[in-house]
Amino acid sequence: MSPQTEEKPDVKDDFVKREIIWPKVLFWIYIHCCAAYGALMIFTEAKLTTTLFCLLLIMITSLGNTIGAHRLWAHKTYTAAWPLRLLLITFQTLSMTGSVYDWVLDHRLHHKYHGTDKDKYNFKRGFFFAHMGNRYHTSNPESEHLHTQVDMRDIEADPIVMWQNRLYWVFAIILGVILPVNTPMEYWNESGVNAVFVLGFFRIAVSIHMVWLINSANILWGLDPLDKRSADTNLVFLVNKSLWPQYHYLLPFDYRSGEYGTYNEGCSTAFLRIFAALGWATDLRTIDTNTIRESLPECVKFKKPLVNVLK
Repeated sequence: MSPQTEEKPDVKDDFVKREIIWPKVLFWIYIHCCAAYGALMIFTEAKLTTTLFCLLLIMITSLGNTIGAHRLWAHKTYTAAWPLRLLLITFQTLSMTGSVYDWVLDHRLHHKYHGTDKDKYNFKRGFFFAHMGNRYHTSNPESEHLHTQVDMRDIEADPIVMWQNRLYWVFAIILGVILPVNTPMEYWNESGVNAVFVLGFFRIAVSIHMVWLINSANILWGLDPLDKRSADTNLVFLVNKSLWPQYHYLLPFDYRSGEYGTYNEGCSTAFLRIFAALGWATDLRTIDTNTIRESLPECVKFKKPLVNVLK
């Protein structure tokens, strides 16, 4: 059974008490205060070229996490040639959000135990916890054991991912800090202070929040944290794929599912199609509406979840 088709286990939904880790709280307060100062510098002192360069890095960082870490490595929605994998893992490293291996491990666990307290980003604890609070609370006591239950053989077979994982902090410091901060000082005489706060703190903070939204956006785009029904029982939305969270969490291998509440549109999907046109991305996986509609009677007839019928 592949990482994308394994059935979700039955989990007793009891909240585990999480303790606040205060040094991490202070760390994130510091990062966000510096990022806020960087935002002020954009409007008061930083050169326009610096701001445009910052936006460019944020955009390519987003691609590294959306069509890279998320759609390619976590969900295998398509196959990528090695130049594209190398490009995307470079973009992902810029975000300073951990290695692709660790991100995929957490995200697959997130899908496997979605909506339970074994999910690190449990949306039933509220948006803030799902988005950021989990970063400075203690983990579920079972988390170490749960991570061993996630099938990561496909990721471990990718030498590019494993090379990044082994040397992550070397690559992260060089690609994520030194080069972005040094570039504006070297090529258009930006001040060191502006470079550090705009290309360092502000850019990294924005990139981090965009990555965090991948795991927390289900609340913003229609998944009621008080709704106890399984997504498997809400089949009608699948006909037009209008209720994004349920569709993505039931059929995560569809390359058209965007990270921020969209389907078959958005910047990341557009770039993925460009890479497909270049021959770098192949075997793009999706399910058309007619296939879903035709599968619904089988769900009723054989009393099987839709995801099993579509396998």
